[in-house]
Amino acid sequence: MLCTTWLMLSTLLCSLQLSTGSFPKPLTEEEERRLLLRSRDGDLEARNVLIERNLRLVAHIMNRG
Repeated sequence: MLCTTWLMLSTLLCSLQLSTGSFPKPLTEEEERRLLLRSRDGDLEARNVLIERNLRLVAHIMNRG
């Protein structure tokens, strides 16, 4: 399971960097708070935005490992 998740994240990071040339800008504190509340209530779009906009952190962690 962990290997599958790692592969999915790696693929997503690679495709995002290749298609846009950079990562999306980080969320502001207020944007993140609003999206977290919506995500908690089951909003999948809000969940996806949180994931996409935090990919910079994921990439940083992956490069350190």
